[in-house]
This record gives sequence, C-alpha cells and structure tokens, in this order.
Amino acid sequence: MLHTASALWRISHCSQSGQRFLGGRMPWFEGLAIGSPAYQIASSTNLRVRVVAGPGTGKSFAMKRRVARLLEQGIAPASILPVTFTRVAAEDLHRELVNMDVAGSNGLTGVTLHSLAMRMLMRNHVLGATGRVPRPLNEFELEPLICDLMGAHGGKRTVKKFKQAYEAAWARLQHEQPGYVLDPADAAFQQDLLNWLRFHRAMLIGEVIPQLYQYLRNNPAAQERSEFQHILVDEYQDLNRAEQSVIELLSNNSYVCIVGDDDQSIYSFKHAHPDGIREWLVANAGADDLGLDDCRRCPTRVVQMANSLIGHNQIRPVPRALVPLPVNGLGDVRIIQYQSLSNEVNGVANIIAAMVANGTPAGDILVLAQRGVIGTPIYEALVARQIPVRSYYAEAELDTLEARRAFAKLKLLIDRDDRVALRWLVGIDGNNWHAAGYRRVRDHCEATGLTPWQALEQIAAGNLSLSHTGGIVVAFNDLVAELNALEALPGLASVVNELFPNGQIPTRDIRQLSLDILAEMDMEEGIEGEEINGEFLSRLQEAINQPDIPSEIQDVRIMSLHKSKGLSAPVTIIAGCIQGLLPKLPENALPAAQQAVEMEEQRRLFYVGITRVKAAPNAGKPGTLILTYSQTMPLASALGAGIAPAQTRYGIASLHASQFIAELGQAAPHPIAG
Repeated sequence: MLHTASALWRISHCSQSGQRFLGGRMPWFEGLAIGSPAYQIASSTNLRVRVVAGPGTGKSFAMKRRVARLLEQGIAPASILPVTFTRVAAEDLHRELVNMDVAGSNGLTGVTLHSLAMRMLMRNHVLGATGRVPRPLNEFELEPLICDLMGAHGGKRTVKKFKQAYEAAWARLQHEQPGYVLDPADAAFQQDLLNWLRFHRAMLIGEVIPQLYQYLRNNPAAQERSEFQHILVDEYQDLNRAEQSVIELLSNNSYVCIVGDDDQSIYSFKHAHPDGIREWLVANAGADDLGLDDCRRCPTRVVQMANSLIGHNQIRPVPRALVPLPVNGLGDVRIIQYQSLSNEVNGVANIIAAMVANGTPAGDILVLAQRGVIGTPIYEALVARQIPVRSYYAEAELDTLEARRAFAKLKLLIDRDDRVALRWLVGIDGNNWHAAGYRRVRDHCEATGLTPWQALEQIAAGNLSLSHTGGIVVAFNDLVAELNALEALPGLASVVNELFPNGQIPTRDIRQLSLDILAEMDMEEGIEGEEINGEFLSRLQEAINQPDIPSEIQDVRIMSLHKSKGLSAPVTIIAGCIQGLLPKLPENALPAAQQAVEMEEQRRLFYVGITRVKAAPNAGKPGTLILTYSQTMPLASALGAGIAPAQTRYGIASLHASQFIAELGQAAPHPIAG
C-alpha cells in the first residue's frame, strides 16, 4: 500500500498518540515500523496477498494487525473470515483483538475450515441440495461399516484400502483431472459405501470438505460464495486440493490473504497440497508477495540447527533461512541416548519431575513423541509421579473400549435416531459385528421405511421376526434399559458422572474433557433447553475429532509432532528420535523420486518439532530443547509402531539414532548417555 508523505507523517504521528486518534483504542499500527514486513502485511490493500512466514517469525501478530485494520476501517465483522488451523488459534485471535479494544472484535468469528464446512452443510437449503447428513464417523465407528462391506469387496484390509482410496481421490479432486477413469472395483465399492452412509445418515470425516466443495461448485449463485468480503487463511500449505478449492470458491469477489510456509508442510497423510502455496502467485498474477524471516521465538542455537536441518531438503523452489535474533540467547540444548525404551521413558519423566520441582510450571513443558508406544508410557510415568499432564493424541479419549461404549451411549441418549451409534452398540459383542443379522434389519428398514430403532423395537416385542438377529436383540434390550436409566438422571452433569465415573481410569480423559465443556457452556448465555444436549455433544465430538491444544494451560502436554503445529513452549522435549520412526522410512517399493519426497516431508516434520522451543530470556527462560532416543526396545513395541529394527535378539529390537541428529550441524551439542 503506497502513502503520500503527509499520510505517512499522519500515521507515524498517530502511532505515537494513538489514544487521541481512536478515542482510547490502540490503533492497528501501534508499534509497527513503517515499511517493516509486519506493517506491509497488515496494511496491504491488494486484492490478493501471499505471506511466506517461517516458524516463530510473528505471522500471527501480523495477521491480527491486519484484521484490526479491517475492523477499524469499518468492515463488518461478519464479512471477515479468518480461517485458522485450530479453534484455539481462532480464540487467540479474538482475545488479542479484544485486548487491543478494536471496535467490532466481539462480532468476529475465526473458524477452522472443517467447522466452517460443518456449519454451512447444516443449513437447511444446503442439506436439501446435498442430500447428505453431516454426521461424521469417529475412527472407532468405522469397524461395523468395514464388516458390513466385507464379502462383496474382500477382507478388512481390502475394504480399508478402498475407503482410503475414496477419501484420497476426493481430497485431491482426482475425478476433475483430465483422463481420470474410476476403476470398476472402486466404483462398485463407492456405491455400496455411499448407500451405507446414506442409510445411516452419516458422513466420513474425509467427505465433509468435498461435500461443501461440490455444493459450492454446483451452485455458483449460492449465498455462501459471496458471504465474505475478506478471507484470511493460515497454514495454507497444509490444506489439500479440495480445501484450497473451497477457499477459491468462497473468494471469487473477496480480498484474500494466505499465510504459510512450504518448509512446514507435514500433512501428506491428509493429502496436503504444498504446491498450492508455491504456485499461488501464478494463479493470482499481481498479488503482493510478502515474507517474514526473523525468528523471534527460538534461541539462536536452535535456529542454526533448524537451518542446517532444512538445508538438506532439495525440493525447495526458493530456499530460505531463518534469521536468528541474538536477544534470544543461545538456549539450552541437550541430545541424550538411553540404553532402552524403559530407560528413556523414566529418564524423560525424571527430567520433567526435576524441572517442576525446581519451579518450572508444568504448562511450560511440551513433550513430542511420534507414536503412542513412546508418548503413552511417558504420560503414565508422569501421572504416577503426580505431575499434571494431558495427552493429545488423535481420539486419545476413545482409546479404551469402556470410553467408546460410554460415548456411543451418550450419542444415542441425545439422539435416538443416531443410526451409527446404534449399529455400533448392537454389534460390538457379536462375531463380525453381527453383520449377517444386521443386513436383514437394514433390508427390512429400506423396504418398509422403518428406522433401525423402530425395527428392533418390533423384533424385541415379538411383532417382527428376522433370522440371525437373536444376538442383536439381546444387545438392544440391554441398551434400552441402560438408556432409560440415563434418561431418569437430573441433567447432563449427572449423565456424565454416570457414563464416565470419577476415578475410572479407562474413561478418565473423556470425563475431564466433558467436564471442561460443561463448565465452558455454564459461562455462556443463549443456550437453553434441548439445545444444551445437542450443543454439548457437538462440542465434545469436535474436541475429540480435532482436539485443540490450549496455548496456556497448567499441564505438561504430550502429543505427536504433527499435533504441535502452532504451539510453542519454553521447554520442548522430542522423544523417540530413532531411525524408522523419525524419520519414518519410505517403502522400498516406491520409486526413488517418491521416496525422496517422503523423506523431505519427514525432515520438515522434525524441523517443525525443534522450532517449537520458545526463548524468553528476560523472564529467566532461555529456551530448552531436549532430544532423546534409545538403543533398544521390545520387538513387539517396535513392530506396533511400524519400526523395522536394524536387528533383533531374544525379542529385543536394536535401534539407531535418527539420521536427522547428524543433520543438525555444528551448532548441535554432542549426544550424551542417559
């Protein structure tokens, strides 16, 4: 954005006397040096803006100032769409703007793209247009679906591959690529899959964005395509092709600012499309191309290690280096090798316990482990030491059968026509989920228009007879009795206490999550009556499917490196830095070029992990990075984590340090024995 000399003086002058300029409010440019990268990002009025920002360079700060400018200029909050990576990031944006006392900030709603899609798909006119119900399946609910589709489409492994191929094709929009032809076996599977999902009034999580894409593409006059005047998208490199296309369809006539960094693209398993940010300028000629390189977060030693590591990647259109800031200091970096996995787990737990005992807040510690075989034992070891700790692995709250049963009952209690929950509960104790008997129930429902609940009621009452349904009816009768008892309880808090009892280890995590959501809803206004149950379930479902990690909490946080995107902590520990896990080795059967692509993504993942550490020297926090790995682990643990050990003996797998340890360069300290 260009200014006249007088305009520049006016902005500079007002930045020094912002209280008078905005009647007590801090102006958007307060503290921004004119011409600085952050100022350019906040002030640009180009219709299209791309921002490439490395880890810890202040992109969130710049984007908040950009939103503040829009609000101060009178843009309606409802016409601004900040698409963030997590719900917590959206909440942080809102809180920062409120603290700046920006007019209209209370009306601003940041969203994840998934939650935006769910919100739009739930609108009545969209439901009518798509003919689908946006009720996503949890991972554990896929089990009866797979069993119901077996036989005609092979065994469990084959059905899973068909399902993955279906979701991958949509994420990549393969059907829109010239020359794409659907294999007959895939076509037959997709038809049966869609029939199952339509009957059960459900949707795969991987279908949510594609369903919105289809609706927007097929309805160019839809109100949703002109709903927003300004769209800001964070972590653009981690969106897949369908998600990027949704942004494009929502922004035909809007101002768009995308932010990302292809050096931090780590979601190929979700079919992320990093070329989308690399090639964005080609599709958006004349766009502003801005960047942030000064690493304001990490100690200088960590920045040097990160630059050395990512420098080993060759597929980088424009290689960039982070610029270390001396004010952050060197930091405390340690690399430790332990003799065995159990030694590593105890060693990490002891380091954390000592830190907490010496005054480090538990919430300042972030533990990253790429597999639960390493992260979960550390979690349990900290629980045993009475250190406040929370685990954030995907659907971690539903790891146990007890938690899954209770959650399914909660869904059915709130909505008797939740056909997926009913299918899961009446099949869980049967051979192959009672697939043969349930097929007869479903056929009868499709022929008569009855719901599965109604059909099972008739069978239980003796008014309908269907073969091979005896086990299903026994499970149904038990379920009806349990739901009736839950319905008699006074309120949701009582239901939560009954389903997830205090002190019961298998449901400990989902109980705490439920209580947190109930407490959050108690402080809000406008949610009344039957809305409470539906709102509670919706929030619980979203928190489990896409768990958010609060940036300010009182617990040690344990999660995968993928989950850590967007976070930082004064103490960052990466456990399990072993070859075969970090990096996960590409399959030998893949072409060499594809193996190279996968190895580069693994290197980017480690790059993201080590740059989570945050220096705050003025607060007495130099920034601590600890990398650990072990020489051996039980063979069963290695195989369960997908690690092909170098050699095995007596059920023990021998391990090697990650190749990335050697790629950290001369700034990295020498490894020590734990």
